[in-house]
This record gives sequence, C-alpha cells and structure tokens, in this order.
Amino acid sequence: MKKELPNKFQQGFVLLLLFIALIGFIGMIHEFLIALLLAAIFAGLLYPFYRKLFDYFKKRSALAASTTLIITVFAFGLPLAGFTGMVTGEAIEITKKARPIVKKVLDNNLSLGEQLPEWLPFKEKLEPFHESIMKKGSEAISAMGSWLVSSLSSATKGTVGFFIGLFIMFYAMFHFLIHGPKLLRTVASLLPLSEEDRTEVMGRGLMVTRASLKGIIVVGFFEGILVGLGLWMSGIEGSAFWGSVVFLLAAIPGLGASLIWLPAALYLLFIGSTGWGIGLMVWGVLVVGMVDNIVRPWIVGNDAKLPDLVILISIFGGIVSFGPLGIIIGPVIAALLDTILNIYKKTFQYLLPEA
Repeated sequence: MKKELPNKFQQGFVLLLLFIALIGFIGMIHEFLIALLLAAIFAGLLYPFYRKLFDYFKKRSALAASTTLIITVFAFGLPLAGFTGMVTGEAIEITKKARPIVKKVLDNNLSLGEQLPEWLPFKEKLEPFHESIMKKGSEAISAMGSWLVSSLSSATKGTVGFFIGLFIMFYAMFHFLIHGPKLLRTVASLLPLSEEDRTEVMGRGLMVTRASLKGIIVVGFFEGILVGLGLWMSGIEGSAFWGSVVFLLAAIPGLGASLIWLPAALYLLFIGSTGWGIGLMVWGVLVVGMVDNIVRPWIVGNDAKLPDLVILISIFGGIVSFGPLGIIIGPVIAALLDTILNIYKKTFQYLLPEA
C-alpha cells in the first residue's frame, strides 16, 4: 500500500504537468491549428497517390512527397485560386444586382399573378404575397452573396499570417506524407485504450473520415460543376457563384443541388424561357441526379459513411464555427465523435441497456 500512494501521486503530478504544457503549447500555436488540421486531412486524402509515387521513385520518400505537393498545387491549388477570385467577383455582382432587380419588379405595374405563366394553377393564391416574396428572395440572395464575399476575403486576405499558415500547411503535409503512419501509431500508443480500441481509432475513425470527406468534396465538386454548367448554358448570371453554393449544399443527398437548379428552372419558366427551363429541369434530374444515385454510393460506400443528417449539420455547424473551411473540418469532428461513441459503447456495454 505504501508504494501505491507515491505512484498515484506521481501519475497525477505528471498528468497535471502534461495538461499545463499542452494548454501552453496549444495556446502558442492556436493560430495555426487549422493549418495543421487541414494538412493532416489533405495528407490523408493524398496518401494513396503518394504511395504510388513512392514505389515509382524507388522508395525515395522526400522526392515522392515533394512531387505529390507540386502536382497538387498545379492540378488543384492554382485553378482553385482562380476560381475563388471568379466566385468572389460574381458574388459581389449578384449582391449589388439583387435588390435593384427586385425594386424594378416591385415598381412594375404588373401584379405577381400577371407575371406568372398561365399554366400555373395556384398563381392567384400567390398574389397577396407578391411584395413579401420578392423582398425575402432578394434579401436571401444578397445575404448569401455578402457572406460568401466576406468569408472568402477573410480566408484569403493576403496578410503575413495567412502566408505563414499556408507555408506551415504545406510543410506539415510534406512531413505527414512521409511520417504519417508512424505518427498515427505513436499517437495511438499514447492513448490509454485497449489494442482493440486503438485499432478502432486507427481503422474505422480514419475510414469514416476519408469516406465522408470524399463524399462531400468529390460529389460537391461534380455537382457544382454540372449545375454551374447548366446555369451558364441557360444564360443565368453568376453560374460560378451558384456552383459554389451547390458545393456547400451537395452534402444533402438527392436534395442539395436541386435547391439551386430547380428555382433557376422555375425562374426561366417565369420569364418565358420555357425551353431552357424544361431543359434545365431535365439536366438536373438526369445528369446531376446521376451523381447522387451512382457516383456518391460508389465513392462513399455503404458501411463507412456517417448518416446524411449528421454530415449535413456538421457541415453547417462547421461553416458557422470555422467559415468556409468548416465544410471539411465539421465532418472530421463528427467522424471523431462517431468513433469515440463506438468505443464508449464497447467500454460500458455491461452498464448500457441492449439496443
């Protein structure tokens, strides 16, 4: 008994020191935690490609990691920077034009019932809400554009801190690509968990995170491109802006993209462009819908994904907390919670009622 008391005291003291040092270290680097987290996420997504280059360059890890980063910058980074500038410009234009267009409609002597197509059976019922509908619609579009402009501007404001964070992210990606598996094993070995639970964290946690991110990023990218292309062909302004909005909404399976292309198609029918309106509907149902029905299950799989509702609220919660980067960070936190809940259920299975 005399030996146990010092051991417990020493353990508590070491834990206290660790807590103090950890809080101090996190406080010191808190400005770059997002950059490190993004580096870990992107390194995990690029790791299979790095392994192929690693074998191709005869196990020269530094050369394979450098080549991976260079290809990533030229294939994704530069086009994304150009696209971000385009989206910001279109968002500014849409924000400026939304209110004047609605004011012009409200100043028009024609009522809403007279402006809607004759074939709409419920157009008379919308008549009392003419002014309210137009005002709320303009406010929503204007607010969306203003938020996107402010978010992109703050994320890429070009300050010294931004460039330092960018450098840290790429340097950390280089390090994670080379030493990632070893780092994960080291971190897992420090967790006071059973070997089975460590395997759970290493295996299912990473699998759920990768599957969720692929579903959001890849599916969102394809749906954003397809919807933006459909809007551009239909002559609707701000196709890049609306495509970026689809990227945010694509996490909602079967519904997200339609929240953009369906109102756009109805707008085309409303202004008399019947052919383009019907064409956009067909494009949305058949082509964009194919991504949801075929590409999403193929990319994400059925066993390794979070529930759609969890992904949705984690994305919007991430956006509120972290801005546009929350699209990526939110689902990662949700995947971590999902893994911890599974370990919790196994640890306390004797105290919990059977499901």
